[in-house]
This record gives sequence, C-alpha cells and structure tokens, in this order.
Amino acid sequence: MRKPYSIVAVEPGPSNAIRAHQHPILEPGNLSFPEGRYELEFLPGEDRASFEVTHLVSGAPLIMRMLEEEKAQCACIVSSPISSYRRTHMSSTTRQDVSWNAEDLGEPPLFTPMIVCAESCDLVLSSSRDGVHKVWDGQSVSFRRGSRLALGDVIRLESSILQLLSLHEVPGLKDGQFEVDIETEPFRFRVNMSSSLHRFLRHREDAHRWNIMTHIVTACLARLQKEHDTDDGESGWQSHRNLKAFADYLDVNGLENWTDPEFRPEKIATALYPHVMPDPDIGEASESEEQ
Repeated sequence: MRKPYSIVAVEPGPSNAIRAHQHPILEPGNLSFPEGRYELEFLPGEDRASFEVTHLVSGAPLIMRMLEEEKAQCACIVSSPISSYRRTHMSSTTRQDVSWNAEDLGEPPLFTPMIVCAESCDLVLSSSRDGVHKVWDGQSVSFRRGSRLALGDVIRLESSILQLLSLHEVPGLKDGQFEVDIETEPFRFRVNMSSSLHRFLRHREDAHRWNIMTHIVTACLARLQKEHDTDDGESGWQSHRNLKAFADYLDVNGLENWTDPEFRPEKIATALYPHVMPDPDIGEASESEEQ
C-alpha cells in the first residue's frame, strides 16, 4: 500500500496585497481570490521515481469552471538545480502522473505545481460569479494560452535514505531473507529479497513492515560505512550527488554520517526510523477479555 500525503500550496495569510498582474492569480500573498485555496495530494509511486499528483482548487469558481470546461490545464515542473534538470508535465485532468529518470537527478526533485490557461479568451469578471476580489469586479481581462491561473510554492522532498533504496524480488532466496548490494551508476542500495518478503513489503503498511524497513536501512548503512568511510576525491562518495544530499540530510538532523568515528549504523537507522512498539493496552485488554 502506498501512503498519500497532502500539501497546502496556497493558503490564506496576513498579506492584503493584490499583486500587479494582468489577470487574477491564485498564489501566495495575492488576494485576487480571497476565498481561494490550492491544495495538492502526492501519492508516491512504487519505483521512487514517480508521483501521482492531484490538484485541488476551492473558493475560486473562475479557475474551477475553466478546468471543468478544459480551458485550463494542470501542470507540474520537476527540477533539480544540482543536475540542471527541468521538465514540465502537463495534464488535462486534475490528477496527473509525474515521473523522471533517477539517473538524471542527483537529489530528490523539486516540484512546482500550477494551473495554466489552455486557450486564449477574453472575459468580464464578476466577484459573485468568479470569486475574485472586488477590485476585479466588472473588469475585462485577457487570458493568454499558457498564462498562470494558480501557482503553488516550490515543494522539496526530503533526501532520505529511502530515496536510495531499490527493492528487487529474487526467487532463489529463502522466505524472509534479504541481502544488500551497492550500485554506483547512479548510487543506490539494491535490496534483493525473497518473493514472500518482497510481496509483503509491497502490500503492507503497518508496524511490522516499518520494523523490517528499519532492519534493511541498518544493513544499508553498514555497507556504506564499510565501503565508503573515506572520500577519495573525484572517485569518492562525494562524487555521488544523491549520496552527498543524504549526508547533508543527516547533518541537518544532527546525526553523524558514515565517515564519523562515532557512526553506529543501528543507532542512526533507529534514529531515522524508530522501531514501532505494539500498544501495551491492546495486550492488557485481550488478557482481560480472556479472564
């Protein structure tokens, strides 16, 4: 099971500014749509190189109507400053699939969501009908193809070690077994596992699954400490952009990286992904029922 999570890209704030645009835009710090709200739902793909993005607009009848009439489209720019990568994904529906080639990026990508005009049109705006601020009421405006109607903040995904994992089914392994190998182009941990374990991790989202993942992360960090404990210049671990991003992630969270003499794989793994303990009250309740 994949777990979705939501991000509010545009929400009401203390600003009372109406930015100087040729038409109203739903964006941070702009009250062109006083009741407008732009939300995103991200559902990670199984391959860790894709997302299903759902654009949700409320309180902005003009934009909502243009989407329904297919006069507007949803878009999401995927970029990586480190890799000079930038690509715009377009969708005629509010739910779109966004993917990238992990080999082209050296870090988790940045997402810039937006809604744009799909065709040019001229409209006379109405506050009551379109949900725009009163300064736009009765104004005649021109929307050009590609003009932005809604714009969200840039969203950055965390550079966690889970971004470096690649899970693979290997039928030759015994039930419940796994092993970790390291691939360097691009750098990632290839986790080979038995068919039953692979199936379990793909379709479960509970405490037992995450405890297994903590065990896998520990094994990955141990391999990292053993094989990349020093930096050999251009051929060292800092030559791998995604690995360098992970080292920065550990530093931001106040944790040692694998080159530190105090580094303990099991300690770091359980700091990032603590084991999930069963609720003791559940066990006590069961015992009471049996008595």
